[in-house]
Amino acid sequence: MNFLIHRNSAAHVKAFLLMVACAASLTTYAQYKAEEFQVALIEAKYGALIAYNGQKNSFTLRIVSKSIEPTEAENFLKIDNKLIQFTTIPFQEEFDFKSLSADMQRNLLNGYKEYEKEYVQEQLKMKINESENFLNLEGKMFKYWSFDMPKGNGSVVKQVYLFTICFDQILMLNGPVISGQVEADVKNLLVTIAKTIELFPDKVLDLRKLYFDLNN
Repeated sequence: MNFLIHRNSAAHVKAFLLMVACAASLTTYAQYKAEEFQVALIEAKYGALIAYNGQKNSFTLRIVSKSIEPTEAENFLKIDNKLIQFTTIPFQEEFDFKSLSADMQRNLLNGYKEYEKEYVQEQLKMKINESENFLNLEGKMFKYWSFDMPKGNGSVVKQVYLFTICFDQILMLNGPVISGQVEADVKNLLVTIAKTIELFPDKVLDLRKLYFDLNN
């Protein structure tokens, strides 16, 4: 079942850097080393928590569900019988991430979406029929993007994405819409998870303590 088109991570970052430069109308840039985040899936009474721990910052997502299954595919979880991907992509250009203007956020999120669109169209060898808009979820800006998959591509009829910026990372949530499902169901699941984002500036999470707190 062809759920998602994957790509080499190094090429991913390099190509995205070019898209960011175009989106932000930059003419020159210096190499920037983004913070490295380690991801952990932590069991909780309500379901699970995904924790992203960096060297100095951290952020989390809550998944409220009785049906959460790890998969063999990296960064994918099966939640309520829907396959959901969670991915972070580091910036390689330095911005004032603590105070990005709304316009800059829109530019950067649009740049990432255009990169994904270009890659998908190259892989599918066709122009895609897409829909997109910005969402304000609990005061945080997200880019919502969906597109139709070509007929004959297995049981996947659409792909649905949410993008946002967390520190110096793009956080991407993605889910396929399977034949028999509707886009709104996958979108609602992504939005529900996205609304739970918590950012912890200048704080690294104690995962052992977090596990204990979540289950007691």
